[in-house]
Amino acid sequence: MAALRHAAEVIDGHPDQTFYAVALHGVSTEESDSIAMPLLALNSLQALARDRNTEQREQFVERGEDLDEPDDYEDRADADLTEGLIETGSAAEDDDDSTDEDDDGEDLDQVLASIEADLDEDDSESFYSDKWEPSDWHWSSIDLCEDPAASIWSDAMTALAAREGWEPTIKRYYQTLIAVAQSLRDELNAQTSEDLVTYVADEDHAEQLLTLCLTPKQLAKHFPQLGELIDEH
Repeated sequence: MAALRHAAEVIDGHPDQTFYAVALHGVSTEESDSIAMPLLALNSLQALARDRNTEQREQFVERGEDLDEPDDYEDRADADLTEGLIETGSAAEDDDDSTDEDDDGEDLDQVLASIEADLDEDDSESFYSDKWEPSDWHWSSIDLCEDPAASIWSDAMTALAAREGWEPTIKRYYQTLIAVAQSLRDELNAQTSEDLVTYVADEDHAEQLLTLCLTPKQLAKHFPQLGELIDEH
């Protein structure tokens, strides 16, 4: 299986990385003259953290904030000498009068920042975060079409669509991809110490495909809210 071979090569080639997910994505369900193979994607916890840190730095730069300025800048000899001078007269008195208001403002800012950080942390683990979006991963677009067996499979599905129609063929296509994802999970987990989350990613049927690909234990661990919805129905 081409997907298994490519995924195993990436994992074996990076023994210092902790891989957590594998996905088949880039699937198009719109009717066309041919049915293309999906792309293979993998990601590790280390790559996710590195990419997020890079994105954060880029956002700081866009806002004009200098991440490289030392925290003790004002204490250094080359700091702006006008900073920290004691003001006299009415200006200093005005500053004293506004101290309490400034303190209250800073306290509120800290509280709001803390709440925002908590929300961001929750969002960073959700199914719709970059952690689970294959197109954002470090290894995001491994082409399976170059493999001869994959090309034969794609041609066979295209011929089937011409004979039996698009709807039944695309249904079989999804069934095949789900079976491939489950097989990938079982084979790769047998080779590694990690419980890899392996699934088919599709914007139109995202949650449905995820629940069909994962084990109940994986759903409960990584996506408890989805698991609860399934139990309710």
